[in-house]
Amino acid sequence: MVSPTSEEDTRKVQTAVIGQAESDWPVFLPYEHDDFDTFMRGRTRHDFYCGVLLGGCGKKLTPKRYTEKKCHFAHRPPVHCRRTETGEASADHLYIGQALRRWLLRQGYQDADITYLDPGSVHGGAVEVRFGQGRSRLIRVQLARLSLREWRETRERLADRHTHVHWAYGPYCGLSHNEVDAAGHAIRISCRTQGDTREVYVGAQYSDNCLAWSALTECRLSSEGVITPSLDAEPLVSSTPVPAPTPVAFPLAPGTIAFTAATELPASHTDPDGTAVRLYEADLQPLGSAAVRARITLPHAHPAPSPHQLHIIYSSAHLLPLTEAAPSGPAWLIRADGASPLPQQTDSRWPDLRPASPRPESPPATPTTTEPAASTPSPLPLGEAETIRVFRSRLGIVARARGLINWETLISHAGAAPGDVTPDERVRLLIEVDRPRADGKPVLSALVKPALAPEAPAPYFPEVLAGLGWRSDLSEARVAEVWERERRSAYALAQDASTPELQQSLNTSLEKSGTRLWNDAQLVGRIRAHLNLVAKGRSRIKWRTLINKQGIAHSTLSAKDQVRLLAAVDKPYVPSRGLLSALVKVDGQASGPAPFFGDVLTELGWSPDAAMPTVEAAWRVALDRAYAHSRQSAPTAQSSPIVPSAKEDRVHWSRLGTTKAAVTVAVRRALIDAAQRQVCMGWHTLAAAAGLKPSDLSAKARESILVAVDSPPTYGVLLSSLVVASEHTPVPYFDAILKRLGRPYGLRPIELGRLRKTEQARVFAAYRAAAHTADAPKEGA
Repeated sequence: MVSPTSEEDTRKVQTAVIGQAESDWPVFLPYEHDDFDTFMRGRTRHDFYCGVLLGGCGKKLTPKRYTEKKCHFAHRPPVHCRRTETGEASADHLYIGQALRRWLLRQGYQDADITYLDPGSVHGGAVEVRFGQGRSRLIRVQLARLSLREWRETRERLADRHTHVHWAYGPYCGLSHNEVDAAGHAIRISCRTQGDTREVYVGAQYSDNCLAWSALTECRLSSEGVITPSLDAEPLVSSTPVPAPTPVAFPLAPGTIAFTAATELPASHTDPDGTAVRLYEADLQPLGSAAVRARITLPHAHPAPSPHQLHIIYSSAHLLPLTEAAPSGPAWLIRADGASPLPQQTDSRWPDLRPASPRPESPPATPTTTEPAASTPSPLPLGEAETIRVFRSRLGIVARARGLINWETLISHAGAAPGDVTPDERVRLLIEVDRPRADGKPVLSALVKPALAPEAPAPYFPEVLAGLGWRSDLSEARVAEVWERERRSAYALAQDASTPELQQSLNTSLEKSGTRLWNDAQLVGRIRAHLNLVAKGRSRIKWRTLINKQGIAHSTLSAKDQVRLLAAVDKPYVPSRGLLSALVKVDGQASGPAPFFGDVLTELGWSPDAAMPTVEAAWRVALDRAYAHSRQSAPTAQSSPIVPSAKEDRVHWSRLGTTKAAVTVAVRRALIDAAQRQVCMGWHTLAAAAGLKPSDLSAKARESILVAVDSPPTYGVLLSSLVVASEHTPVPYFDAILKRLGRPYGLRPIELGRLRKTEQARVFAAYRAAAHTADAPKEGA
C-alpha cells in the first residue's frame, strides 16, 4: 500500500512564489473560494512553486479551490517536502523585502540590494536591504528571535560596515524594547492580509509601549531611518534633536540632463544622508526643455567636472527646490551620484549648451588619485566585436520572451557600465547589431527601451534607424509605427519555426560582410579544452558539432578560418606530440583524415619524411599520440597535487598567454551563462572558458578572479556563489570571497551553506527575470 505522503499533500500551504523555484516574488492564496477567481486572474495553475526562499522543496504547487474548507496550495505527488512554515505569514519576509524595494524606488533609490538571511526558518529569519551610494546604507528587518548578545554583536558588525544602519523589528523577535532603550523609539514592521496579498505596515514604538501603525507607503526616509506619520507628528523620545523635515526631492531619469560651465562653490556641503559632497553651479538643460542656471552636488571623491566640457548625469539624481535662494540666483538643486563627460562639444539633444573653449594658459585638469580620469570612456571589456555578439544574443533571448530591455541592463551583459559608452557610441553599436540589413530581418534595436519608462521607443531609436537607411527626419508618429512593426516582427520570427532560416540568413550576411563575432584566443582555448575531452574518450568529433558547441554557427566560419583555428589549437607544432586537430572530421566521414587536415599540417609547418610520407600516415601517427597523451596526462594531474606557496599564488599570466582581466571577463561570461541556464559550475568548465587548465590556477588565484567577477556585483547578486567544488559542495574559499567583498563572513559551515544557497537562488531569480523583462521581474510575468 502506498503511503499517503507519496500520494497526496494534506498540508494547507497558503503561500508560494511565482515564476520559478528560486524566485523571491511571493503570492498568498486567499482562504475563501469567492476570492479564488480573482486570485487566478491572469495566472495559470502551473505558475506556482514551493519556493526555496520559503524553505521549500522547489517543486510546483497546485492551487486548490474548496467550498467546504479553506482554499490552499498542494504539492503534486510524490511529496517529499520538509518545509516547516506553511501558513498565512510564511512568506512575510519576501513581502517585506519587495515592499521595501518598491518604497525605496519611490524615495529615489534605484539600486536596492535585498538579502534574505535564514529564509524558511521560524518567522522568516531577517531581511537586509542595502541602498545608497556604494550601498553604504542598510535597513535590517529582524524577524526571528536573537539573544541579547547576538543582537549587540550584529549591531556593532553592521555599524562598522555601513554609514547608516536602520533597524526594524517583526512581531516575534522580542528585541524592540531593547531598541527603545538604545534609541528612544523602535520601528516595528508587520504584514496584514488584504484580499489576495499581504500589505506591509510600519509602526513606531515608544517607552510607554504605545504603537501607532501606518502603511509603509505613508512613511518617508530620512538620515534617521524610516519615519512614520506618528514620528512626524510627535517629538522623538530621544536625547538627540529632532531632524529637520526631509525636503521635497523629485527623482530624475538617468541620461536626461546635461550640464556645462560648472564652477565649484567654496563652501563644503553634506547630503541629508551624511555623505560629503561638493557643490557646483552650472548651465543645465533637461531633454526637451530650456537651459537654466542651477546648482549640482556630486560626491566629494568624484572628479571635478571640467567647465569646458559637456557632461551628462548617468547616475540616479534628484531635483530639489532651493527655498532660500536669492531672487537673482539659481532656484534649483540637483543631487547626483555621478556624471560623465561627453567627447563632443555639442549634442543635438541639448542644443542650448555650448561649452566655452578653455583658455590657452589653463593647465589640463588632473584626476584625483582615487578615481580614474573621466575624460574618455572606458574601453569595452570584451572588445567591440564580442560586445556586439553578446548584444545580438541577449536581444534574441528578449525577443523569444516577447519582452523589452533597457540599455543599462543590456550593456551590463557585456561587462560594461552605461558610463563606459557615450551616446554616439551607443547608437553606433546598436546600428552594428542590426547590420547588414536584409529583407525580412527585424531591427533588434527596437527591443531596447528607455529605463524606468513604459513600453516606448528609446529616444535614440530614430538615430539608429537613420544609420540603417531610414530617413533622418521621420516624424514621431512614423518612428513609433516603425518601432511597433519591427518589435512585432522580432517576436514573430523568434517564435516561428522559421527561426533557423532567419539565423542562416543572418550568418550568411555576416560572412559576406566579413564581420567576425568571436574572440580568437578565447575560441581556440575552448576548442582545445573540448578536444582534450574527446581525446580522453578515444573518439572523434564533427567540425559542425565542435564549433556549434562553442555557441557559434559553423556557417559563419570560412574554410580559412577553420584551418587557422585548428592550427592554433596545436601550436607550437612538435612532431613527436599528438595533434588534437586529428580528432576532427566532417559530416558523413567514417574514417581517415578530414579533407582539411593536410592544410592544417601545412599551416603548422609539417613536411613529409620517411616516417610520415603522406598526410594519411601523419594523421594516423598524430591521432594515436593524441590518444596516448590524454591517457598519460590524466593521472599526472591527480597524482602530483601542488601546495602553492605565496609566490606561486601570483599567477604568471604572461606565461599562460593571457591576462587576469581577460580571464575575469571569460569567467564572468561563463557564470552569466550558467545563471541564465539555472545551473552551477566547477573550475574545470570555468578554466576551459578562459582557455586554461584547472591546474594553471591556484586556490588564491581562483579566489582573486571570483572577487574581481563580483566587483561590483551584477544585479546586486554574487555570481561566485554558483562556483562549486566536487559533489556540489562550496569552494573552500567562499568565506574569504565574502570578506573581500565586504559581506558578512566568519560564518559557521551550516550558516555558510545556507547563505550560499540563498545567494544562488537570488542569482537564478535575477537572471531568469532579466531574460524576460527589461527591468526588475514582475509578478505573474
